[in-house]
Amino acid sequence: MKKNQIIINTENLDEMYKLYKKYKRIRYKNTEFIYEGKNEDVKEIVNVLNKKTRMQRLAYIFDKSCEEIDKKFEGKNICGFDCNQCMVQRKDNSKEINGCCRLCRFQGDNGCKSKNLTCKLFFCDEVKQKYDVIELKDLKLVKLLTRRQRTMLKFDFFSSREEVIMDLYIGFATIAAFREICTLIKNSIFLMFRNKYERKANNFKIKNIVFLATIFLLLFFAIIHPIMPLVIIGIGLIEDILIKLNFRDGPKSSK
Repeated sequence: MKKNQIIINTENLDEMYKLYKKYKRIRYKNTEFIYEGKNEDVKEIVNVLNKKTRMQRLAYIFDKSCEEIDKKFEGKNICGFDCNQCMVQRKDNSKEINGCCRLCRFQGDNGCKSKNLTCKLFFCDEVKQKYDVIELKDLKLVKLLTRRQRTMLKFDFFSSREEVIMDLYIGFATIAAFREICTLIKNSIFLMFRNKYERKANNFKIKNIVFLATIFLLLFFAIIHPIMPLVIIGIGLIEDILIKLNFRDGPKSSK
């Protein structure tokens, strides 16, 4: 089927946000949007419009926002990592490693094995004192998301790229919260069996804190309703299946 074409002439970013709301509708699914101006922010929004499925658009927004953060701090060791310890861990003479990522199952010897926009936007006070950090509201493409999706992005820590994108796609905060509890369970299991990524501190292992917090949450929900923990775990498993089905062949990470 031959695609219709619409020329985007505006150079005004606020006007482009309004055009996005208009052109993202299903009636423009077979429309190709063309922009030959010089405003890079407008160009990126047009690129989003040319992604013809909702999942592809969310993946593009997510990946490009991650790239924007990476470019801002490219070549800068803002966390002060040395021998796998961040500046705060060395300052406190801690025996822990991998900074804020020490509790995450996606940590690896060469950094994160996945990509999480929420984690990239977290900066401790030490970093904030030294650098002009970037916030969620500074990311131009994130403004294309709904208010609910932007709120969900603030709390999706320790999750994979695919998990976060699926949360945004489903769009229900309650389901995302339940999935986060499942993530806590997975991280707890990870810390129990992957001792090389955690060390003893004051004769008490950090993995025990995560494990106890997980048990407490499950008991709390069990008190509210006996089958609630099963519902939470079930939602997590269902979303895992959806992720495998939707990301088996794409959308791929934007380069």
